[in-house]
Amino acid sequence: MLARLVQVTVLVAALVAGTLAAPALADDGGGACSGWDCGSWGDQPGASGGTGSSTGGGGGGDGGCNWLGMPVPCDGGSLGWYDGKSCYLKPVAEGPAGDSHGGTGFWYWATCFTGVVLGGGLGAPVLRWYPTAQGPSPEELARRALATITLKPPTMGVDTAGLVFTPVWLWTAKTPNTWGPISASASAAGLTVTITARASQIVWQMGNGDSVTCTNPGTAQKAGEADRRSPTCGYDGYPQPSRTRPGGKYTITATTSWRVDWAGGGQTGVIDQTRVATTTVAVKEAQVVNQ
Repeated sequence: MLARLVQVTVLVAALVAGTLAAPALADDGGGACSGWDCGSWGDQPGASGGTGSSTGGGGGGDGGCNWLGMPVPCDGGSLGWYDGKSCYLKPVAEGPAGDSHGGTGFWYWATCFTGVVLGGGLGAPVLRWYPTAQGPSPEELARRALATITLKPPTMGVDTAGLVFTPVWLWTAKTPNTWGPISASASAAGLTVTITARASQIVWQMGNGDSVTCTNPGTAQKAGEADRRSPTCGYDGYPQPSRTRPGGKYTITATTSWRVDWAGGGQTGVIDQTRVATTTVAVKEAQVVNQ
């Protein structure tokens, strides 16, 4: 498996750099789709996340392209676009002489991966006929565009005096990658789709059964504001200390909901995504000083 992964990595790097030489062309002359599904264009689910206590999660799956579970470029440059299974397709303006399909349908050069386990790589381009035009759908292109950007989990800010019944300020950094907006585009087969991702809300689970939902990134607390409530996103305060919790702390989980709008090819749509981060906070009882 490791050897196969290394070989695929080398092949992909060569493909991106445009250094793969095209072998002699062969006319497949085969029938429709050469035995594989013309309408299936697969994307590899995944998520962009942070490090440490942050994790990523997808509501609909981020797009990408893969072969045998390993990533490959969606755009093959001079080889065309990836069909989601094993081949790069490049349209041909005219079919070969003696076209048996009577000028109907569409012709493509298909350059396909072969058995890497057996030491193969990208095979020679083969001329293939399809009854319908080939290419990813606008939504699939939107997912491919989504795979090129990073939607990060919230960079959690939790400001508190660490005492019961004192306000807790909740916030995240407001950057394109943690709150948006952030845009990207993807193209294939003459179609371009543009996406714009924006965070719509953060749900803060306070670790004691309470939760706070905010439709804004919140506000960082300044010096001298420990006894004040956050003007934008906050929790009124823990009624109990955290000493009975694991590690003597409450675990706070923040989940950002992202709305990814896409448009292209006369169509529009929405892809939902989520990103999650966690942190901990110690809360003590206030000490009464007798005078």
